[in-house]
Amino acid sequence: MNLIVSKDRIFTKDLNTSEKREWNPFHSKVAAGIKKGIIPELKEDFNVLYLGAAEGYTISFISDLITNGQVIGIDVSAYSMQKLVLLSEDRKNLIPILGDCNKPDEYLEIINEKVDYIIQDIAQKNQIEILKKNSDLFLKNNGYVLLSLKLSAISQKHNSIIDKELREFEKSFKIIKKRRLEPFEKKHILILGQKK
Repeated sequence: MNLIVSKDRIFTKDLNTSEKREWNPFHSKVAAGIKKGIIPELKEDFNVLYLGAAEGYTISFISDLITNGQVIGIDVSAYSMQKLVLLSEDRKNLIPILGDCNKPDEYLEIINEKVDYIIQDIAQKNQIEILKKNSDLFLKNNGYVLLSLKLSAISQKHNSIIDKELREFEKSFKIIKKRRLEPFEKKHILILGQKK
């Protein structure tokens, strides 16, 4: 994997130039998870579905890691999609889709094969429901998920909802690792899981 993790910094090798690119954990929940001990274990030939791709910061590093696969980035914001489309012009393994991740039927015809991995970074109350809907349609058996669970998007009573959300997650996925993301992100838990 083109991931270089040192004590203080994280790098990938650029997909096009092989030069090192620094991945800032204060700007990426996946990078924050790596700093907290959750290595995503993305293989070079994996196909990845990224829900909540935004303008493409994190997804660009994911595309560095899967040099022989593809990453499909979905976001509901037309503004963010403009930047993601521009990014995909330089990164041939990146496929941008304008869509509502809460309605995966809308892009069902575009994604024509199952993926190995789903990464989700969506701050909505029904984050786990969104992940389940997409995994039911697109994730291979025994495929992996990496969920950035934003607690404040669900409730202001964080401690009371953590156990409830983890139980809901475990209905569909086996938890491999979970970590809070402080100091990089407040009120977030990153969960690495595998489809049951």
